[in-house]
Amino acid sequence: MKKNVFLILFILLALIVTGSILLKKGKTSIKENAQIGLPAPDFELKDINGKKWSLKDLKGKIVILNFWASWCNDCKVEKKSIQDYLNKNGASDDLIFLTVLYKDNPLTASEMAKKEGFTFPVLIDDEVTSIIYGIKGVPETFLIDKKGILRHKIIGPVDWSNPHIVPHLRQVLS
Repeated sequence: MKKNVFLILFILLALIVTGSILLKKGKTSIKENAQIGLPAPDFELKDINGKKWSLKDLKGKIVILNFWASWCNDCKVEKKSIQDYLNKNGASDDLIFLTVLYKDNPLTASEMAKKEGFTFPVLIDDEVTSIIYGIKGVPETFLIDKKGILRHKIIGPVDWSNPHIVPHLRQVLS
């Protein structure tokens, strides 16, 4: 009987040690590598409608990459300002807003997008993209120029409906 107890304890201990090593190894293999002045890390994410989006497919466009969550009040205000900008100016061939859900329920965000009439893509984070971009909280925004170079990081909300912001960004990022 004692042999069985020791055998079970040994097996459990071996599983715990192996599991913790694998878990630690998995976490350290993903590294933050989004750096200003270098090419923005590529990703492939699905949006709330199932469409795949890849950063490399958007070369030649200014990309405003915004990480957010539906539970974040500042994010809600910011998303409304993105939609206000798009309502006033329409979609653009050379500029796109890509928003990425961070630690959020896609169903909740989808309902919010539908209720608020969002016309911009709402992508679902794969829990790797946010690590690569070094997301610590929301909202966080990355400005990527037409060549795919990461030019600026903004921590906190932006009023995208301010008539001076986007024209200034176009000038800087073109």
